Amino acid sequence: MKKSVLLLPALLIFLHVALSACEKDPEIITRTIIETDTLVINHHDTVVVTLTDTLTLTEFLHDTATTFLLVRHAETTGSGSNPDLSADGLLRAAELARVLKNVSLDAAYSTNLLRTTKTAQPTAADQSLTLQTYDGFVLNPMVDAVLANHRGGAALIVGHSNTTPALLNLLTGTNDYTNIPETQYDNLYVVTVFEKGRAQVTHLKYGKATP
Repeated sequence: MKKSVLLLPALLIFLHVALSACEKDPEIITRTIIETDTLVINHHDTVVVTLTDTLTLTEFLHDTATTFLLVRHAETTGSGSNPDLSADGLLRAAELARVLKNVSLDAAYSTNLLRTTKTAQPTAADQSLTLQTYDGFVLNPMVDAVLANHRGGAALIVGHSNTTPALLNLLTGTNDYTNIPETQYDNLYVVTVFEKGRAQVTHLKYGKATP
């Protein structure tokens, strides 16, 4: 009888410790999940939408943040180290200008190569902007200039299959974006930047669909 009486307090202590441990574990797991989800939502929210007209794009712009409109250059002839745009590429460059017609741009940037400058030129010309160049491998100066000089405005940035995702990662503060497939030219990323490293991304498609 004495043994039973002595064992009861020990059993109660054991159950209390075990239950306490069980109660704490789910709290830790839940907290981790909430923090992870919140970070994803705050940094970027990618949605694929196909543009059908010039009015659609304005729905994704925000007056309270700086908007970066990112595209890869249009289709090229593929010849040489600095290829020109192909016939399809010229059509896409014209389509980009049409899609952005109702968006009031404050700046237009491209790298200093034929395929990027010729993709950006129709849009820059339509909006009476001087096309500016940037170094695709040193992105911070261009980003800082846009945020400082055009806060609350919008800028078109034409890049490449590797520099465009690098810019997306810089703006969102993530490493989620990888190189664009070489066959894809129809991506348009609307990046709403609240501050460098904190942004929302809307992934759109424009012009002729590519694989």
